Amino acid sequence: MTRRLPFDPDRIKQGKRAGPGGEQPPGLVVRPGDGDADAPWTITQLAARIDTSLKVGVPGRIRVVGEVSSVSNRTHWYFSLKDEGAVISAVVFASTAKKLSAEPVQGDRVIASGRLDFYAPSGRVSLIVDRIEPVGQGSLERELKARLEALRKRGWLDPDTKIAPPPLPRRIAVITSKDGAAVHDVIDTARRRCPMVGLLVVDVRVQGERAAGEIAGAIRAISDRADALGIDAMLVTRGGGSLEDLWAFNELEVSDAIHHSAIPVVAAIGHETDVTLAELVADRRAATPTQAAMRMLPDADALDEQLAALQGGLRAIVLGMVRERSAILARLAKSPAIRDPGRGLSIHRDRLGALVRAVGTSARSRLLESERRLHRASARLERHRPAAVHARREEHVRALHDRLNRAIRDRAQRACDGLDALHRELHAVGPMQVLSRGYSVTTDANGRVIREATDAVPGDELTTRLVGSSLRSRVVGDAPDADPAPKTPEPVEPQPSPQPSPPPRRGRRSKRGGRATPNPDQMDLF
Repeated sequence: MTRRLPFDPDRIKQGKRAGPGGEQPPGLVVRPGDGDADAPWTITQLAARIDTSLKVGVPGRIRVVGEVSSVSNRTHWYFSLKDEGAVISAVVFASTAKKLSAEPVQGDRVIASGRLDFYAPSGRVSLIVDRIEPVGQGSLERELKARLEALRKRGWLDPDTKIAPPPLPRRIAVITSKDGAAVHDVIDTARRRCPMVGLLVVDVRVQGERAAGEIAGAIRAISDRADALGIDAMLVTRGGGSLEDLWAFNELEVSDAIHHSAIPVVAAIGHETDVTLAELVADRRAATPTQAAMRMLPDADALDEQLAALQGGLRAIVLGMVRERSAILARLAKSPAIRDPGRGLSIHRDRLGALVRAVGTSARSRLLESERRLHRASARLERHRPAAVHARREEHVRALHDRLNRAIRDRAQRACDGLDALHRELHAVGPMQVLSRGYSVTTDANGRVIREATDAVPGDELTTRLVGSSLRSRVVGDAPDADPAPKTPEPVEPQPSPQPSPPPRRGRRSKRGGRATPNPDQMDLF
């Protein structure tokens, strides 16, 4: 296998870069253009050459240790990593930042894992970070405190969310390394304490970069298949070590798997003084693996003693019940009813005869009383017989009907008489009656009633309405006041079928053409 050497600018001669064996790396463009050594490069070509050189000379994923500086926490996290001789830009994208438990802090020394990227539009080389690990005990403790506060805000440390392990589990899953001392302590304790409880050992890494993922995956797998495997609880454990050694149990993905487990989880990580996030999130915590096994498994000897005590108590209860029932049976055997059953039957026979006689007497008494009540009800019913009541009410209704008919006829006769009187009165004062007495009505061409001589001027055509016909005339002048017999207007051909004229206006009585104008009351009627 050929070992890839780091990128060395000094090894590029005359636009050529030799590989480990002197060969040209495939896909590496040496010169743009047609081989002219003096031809200038474009900026795009130079950027492509830099990007290709980075990809060829630097591994795809690297880990860099340095001090954090120039932190800018926006949608993405922008910062710099530096040491005594150089500085490089770094960025954590928002999608990755959500998975990290803490932000980079100014002045912290960290190990950043990621890949180099050359961004041609700005000509900038950046480290795209996807994992940040603190360096040194102080940084780890700060990181641990930050994660602990985050879990407290989520409510994962609340005692109300904990599930108590069962007192007598069927089977327990032990998640730890098969090569560690913790698994042997748990197995030995279980064999001595309660061998009837089964153990399922799940081998995982408990230290290193991939340990957290394996531990979390094992917890989720056991939780999902607990019913099928007959597992009632889980034990997550390992032996002691430094904070760096136990750091896998401080990863958030392990705490998330424990919190969402469907069965109780007991954690025993390290020694008694060691405290990890996995233990704080777990349903129960033990100082050592042995103590955890003792808490999760009942003591077989104690179970035997408890079973013996329960058996003794149950035996005493059964014997007491037997003695009590035997005493009751002995008392019943001495009872006269049991010793002489016929005597008891005779007593009940006498009581039954007395009850039969009492029932017969009571039934006859009730029957007589019912007959008396029936006679009284029949007498009342006869007095209030519906046919008689109906006859009386029918006679009363007939009388009311006759009275109503007479009243209607009388009222109608009076109304007819009043109507006849009004008709005669109206006929007497009607306009035609007035005209029959010698009066007339004179109107101009517009149908306006002529009340005074000043209402007409010479040349006006007038219409004079009489009883059966009308006359048309023309005004030739005013008649002299001294003339006792004024001239009538010049006669015009009669109109046999006069059209109805509009009602005349009220005015003073005056003579026009030898005829008097009706008074106002008569004109209103007309």
